[in-house]
Amino acid sequence: MARRQAAAAAAAVIAAAGMAAVAHATSVPDRDDVTVGIDIAKVSGTHNRATDELVQTVDAYEPFKPADMLNKDRPPSSICIEIWTTNKPGEKQANYEACATPDAQGKDWQASLARARLKGPRLRVGPVKVEQPSATRLVMRIDPDAIRRPASYRWRAETTWFGTGCKDASGCQDYAPDRPETAVTKLSTPRH
Repeated sequence: MARRQAAAAAAAVIAAAGMAAVAHATSVPDRDDVTVGIDIAKVSGTHNRATDELVQTVDAYEPFKPADMLNKDRPPSSICIEIWTTNKPGEKQANYEACATPDAQGKDWQASLARARLKGPRLRVGPVKVEQPSATRLVMRIDPDAIRRPASYRWRAETTWFGTGCKDASGCQDYAPDRPETAVTKLSTPRH
């Protein structure tokens, strides 16, 4: 428990330093409450005006890597950001979902953005930049034009684990903020 608290404190300090240069950052801490899969410690969302990207950062209590997300005879585990632009959370599904999963070899991350449709499954609308700068942090960068550049958007992070210890056929999830809550990030005018 002490190790998890120390990791969360270190992540908070790093995030605070990085967010100081970016306008309209929203950060959501999450409890140490998951025993199976990726336990979210904190999630932040911001519009980086310098690069004109929506930056979603997911911090976990324990280290994870792409290879951990591969599962024999089950879907890969994932880290996703649900995004509401016009739909209302709690009433309709998220308009968009940005998800990071492992590549086929479990050596690197791949991520994409999908849009909800009135009928049928979500439609993939474009790539998402993804990086893992530390053992407990994943960063996804989304082009605001890919979600039609709203003035603001509501979001929630979700990890879905199909690996060791999860007996649920639909995967074992963690959310931040906890459902049905969402966080909001406002967009600003790009600097370029």
